[in-house]
Amino acid sequence: MGRAGPKLMPLTHINGNDLFYLEAGSGPPCLVMHGGLGVDHTYLHPWLDPLGDVLRLVYYDHRGNGRSGRPPLETLTFAQFCDDADALREHLGVEKVAVMGHSYGGFIALEYALRYPDRLSRLVLIDTAPAFKNADEVFANAERKGTNEMMDVLRAPNPDEDAELVRMMRVIAPLYFYRFDEALSDRLLAHTVVSASASVRGEELLAEYDVTSRLGEIRTPALILVGRDDFICPPSQAAIMHEGIPGSELVVFEESGHFPWVEQPDAFFAAVRGWLRRTA
Repeated sequence: MGRAGPKLMPLTHINGNDLFYLEAGSGPPCLVMHGGLGVDHTYLHPWLDPLGDVLRLVYYDHRGNGRSGRPPLETLTFAQFCDDADALREHLGVEKVAVMGHSYGGFIALEYALRYPDRLSRLVLIDTAPAFKNADEVFANAERKGTNEMMDVLRAPNPDEDAELVRMMRVIAPLYFYRFDEALSDRLLAHTVVSASASVRGEELLAEYDVTSRLGEIRTPALILVGRDDFICPPSQAAIMHEGIPGSELVVFEESGHFPWVEQPDAFFAAVRGWLRRTA
């Protein structure tokens, strides 16, 4: 049977907020959680669509991000993000979902695994971390790769204006790649709806985020994927998750940074498909 094409969905009202989502593919349902905060699902869709031959991919924008509604910023919490995700699962009419989280989306995915273990079928963690307390390593990695201008942007507070967030993202974009391709980077973010306020709020939430001591509670099959050259969610953090989550598998992409599905797509998709077969 051929892979179904993308299906655009209207906004759905969940937990007092409009949530944007769309579906691509067929198979077991999988919520795709984007990073940021302050960006949206479009750097993942349609780039991850090749997995639509094995998964029903459900891309969505977290509350306060992208094309979803803009509720009060104080409602942007890890607990609420997880409640929204589970309400979306219920809206889809499925008992269990796989969850694929990238970067900050992986933070939310890990929280979801701990808060809703009975609703989770599989967990895919891409270039993420169980805590964000390794600033020294992040800045050392950036110093190795970056320019003075890039370091200035990294040290600057999150901006209040969307246009300034876009400018800063463009300055530091090379840090996120093994081999920077400006045209590829531009295409990856071409349709992004940014939210500077969500980015600021996301930074505030990091102070409370640390699930390291609870990784052993996750009993769902878990796949951990990371680019060797990821400066911000480096392999050291993937190793902590792999050691902590029983039975997890770890794949390191040697020629990738923060976006292995665009830098090494063949290896990335083969790794996910192979793991899905082994854990069927």
